[in-house]
Amino acid sequence: MATPLLRASRALLAPSVTGPEVAEVPLALVEGEATSANGVALRVDVHDASRLEWIVAVPLPPEGKLSYTVDVQLEIPANVFAPHTAWAQLQSWARLDGPVGRVGPNDDVTIDGLRRAAIAFAHRLMVAHDGFARHCRLAGALSANTPLDDLVDKLDLWLGVATATVCDARDQLVGAGAGESAELRRERALVDEYVSVRLLDTLAGAQRDLAWLKASRHAARHARAIASAETRIADALAAEIEYRQEHDYAWADPSSPAALERYLDRASSLKKHFQEVLFLESDIYQVAERIHHWVAAFVALLASTWAFVWQIALLNHRPSTGSQVGSGIVLLATLAGVVYATKDRIKEIGRSWISGNVHRFYAQRVARWRAPVRRLPGRDVIVSARESFDQSVVSRPDPLNPASNATVLSTVIRYKHSGLVTAHSALRSSGVQGVKHIFRYDLSPLFARLDDTVKQVPVLDAVTRKVRFVDAPRCYRVPVRAHVRCAGTSREVDACLVLHKRGLDRIEMGPSRIQDLERGVVG
Repeated sequence: MATPLLRASRALLAPSVTGPEVAEVPLALVEGEATSANGVALRVDVHDASRLEWIVAVPLPPEGKLSYTVDVQLEIPANVFAPHTAWAQLQSWARLDGPVGRVGPNDDVTIDGLRRAAIAFAHRLMVAHDGFARHCRLAGALSANTPLDDLVDKLDLWLGVATATVCDARDQLVGAGAGESAELRRERALVDEYVSVRLLDTLAGAQRDLAWLKASRHAARHARAIASAETRIADALAAEIEYRQEHDYAWADPSSPAALERYLDRASSLKKHFQEVLFLESDIYQVAERIHHWVAAFVALLASTWAFVWQIALLNHRPSTGSQVGSGIVLLATLAGVVYATKDRIKEIGRSWISGNVHRFYAQRVARWRAPVRRLPGRDVIVSARESFDQSVVSRPDPLNPASNATVLSTVIRYKHSGLVTAHSALRSSGVQGVKHIFRYDLSPLFARLDDTVKQVPVLDAVTRKVRFVDAPRCYRVPVRAHVRCAGTSREVDACLVLHKRGLDRIEMGPSRIQDLERGVVG
């Protein structure tokens, strides 16, 4: 007897079924998957050769405000650390997360509405890929005694979800209506090309997941499912490439480096064009700069009061006899100079102390992210946060022999972010599920302090019994700890950033990987 999953897969992949009927069953499955996965999320990764990236997702509350905190620490060895300004190295954005719009048959279509609807379909493609990857990981991790006979049906279902999503997007968004403007028709063509690029990305990700499954110890057991999925991916890829050629879209011609470059550039431009509709507008200021004039006035008041009190005291101190007039004037002048010099020092020290310690009382930076006016006419504040950087030098036991009392110095850079997400019914009704923060920290100041990328190491040749030299990579490791708390849930990443003189290489997860600590009260 066929399972519901198998029936959905067959209905989805039947060539006689097209249009909305194809997507009806998998759409409910996809949206249920996204809803169940909605919540607090944390990911740490290498973005490029110089920037470390951490991404935090928090849900949009149904009402009121929801508080959350983000804490990220980098522990850089003292021999590697290079002094730099942390705020100059940090980039941050906030964007809406989840499906952010749908275009119905009776809706007034706008360019912005098309972009939001295209993002919603791209989200469905992402969920389809996540489902495919999850089943590949599950199949590769199961023991030989665990049955998984319907893996072919599950993988075929997720591939069918992806292809049906693209068909649905083209049926709803690409066909131009009568009397539409040239700008709107142009946007529909961009939607078609963008959805095509996202489908290619989904198929490529599915093929990588299959390659992982083929390299697992259970590859022979799932050979039939792997072969079936590879065939279906190849067929879908060939059909999409043919579609792109018919519509004169840029495609990745493996024989032409210029064509590959054009494809990547075009895909990047399309991604930025459509995802721009998700991003919130930032309003960020440094607290020390904002209160600079108030601090200066307060410290000047203290210093002037100090000088005025001493001035009165010195004026009231007069020599009693004529013989003491000369020495009294000298003493008076000296004391007056000391008073005014101390006054200037009080002003400088006061301003520096308050500016350097303001984060201990409040924050170093305040950020607010507003919805763009085209989305919410009132530009309502969706997220507000207080942020601070703290830097300290710590002494760790020597890892080679902790009992030897030898120590290793490290510089700890700690980033703290305390935020509030405000509920908004209009956003929730349009499908927005949460807010995603993207942070990127540039570590390029460290590269000049690193040793050569490759070092030669002597080894003994087993055949010739002679010494030869091999190139060994010279890498450095920086511990990274990230922690997010929200709504009684805590997620943590304990990792190690591997870098060398040419840049960042990879992230190695710690033994705990990601720990989900479900608590009744946030600690």
